[in-house]
Amino acid sequence: MAHKRDYYLVLSIPPISPPDEIKKAYRNLSKKYHPDLNPDMKTVSDEKMKELVEAYNTLNDNAKRKAYDAQPQFQMRRFSKNSARSKAMDKASLFKKPEKKQKSLLEQLLSPFMKKKDDGANKPDPKQADVHFMLGLSMSENESFLDQAKSEFQLALKYDATHKEAHYNLALMCYKLGDFEEARVQFQKVLQVEPNDQYARKMIQLLQDEMM
Repeated sequence: MAHKRDYYLVLSIPPISPPDEIKKAYRNLSKKYHPDLNPDMKTVSDEKMKELVEAYNTLNDNAKRKAYDAQPQFQMRRFSKNSARSKAMDKASLFKKPEKKQKSLLEQLLSPFMKKKDDGANKPDPKQADVHFMLGLSMSENESFLDQAKSEFQLALKYDATHKEAHYNLALMCYKLGDFEEARVQFQKVLQVEPNDQYARKMIQLLQDEMM
């Protein structure tokens, strides 16, 4: 399934947008870019409308939207199955999701091992990076906590700037929250750590600038 640009970017909406927001965005943009309203830019307007229709037809259909969202570049990064980090992740998966305005069970259990967020966060500490990475993963499973997940991945990178999975997941949080420009920047940082990351390259391609 090849796409020139990300469909959510085309409609200028966050990927977590509900169906009514998709329809609203399409209506507004189709009025703005309709060829009849842009006689001096008809060719470009025609192309823009084709792009809008393609994006809308996919995201407005539940099955097509699920298939689109299921593409590998949109998935959260975890650790490789045989790594030490993977074993820690398996234990973390046993804990429930965090509740709103309360510490999650994961946070409570890990709190004795966590440093204060302003205590040495700029010093390399892979173990602390993994703690925040695990919290970020737990929070990312609930759309209500994506902002908090983003903060945890940022903290993970403060403790370990080479944490490839944290870099990618931070970029994905920006993407899912609709901050496409910041997502582009973060995916570029992924390539600085792992130049051969094909999915980071794919995301940068999908998040290219507007046509007009």
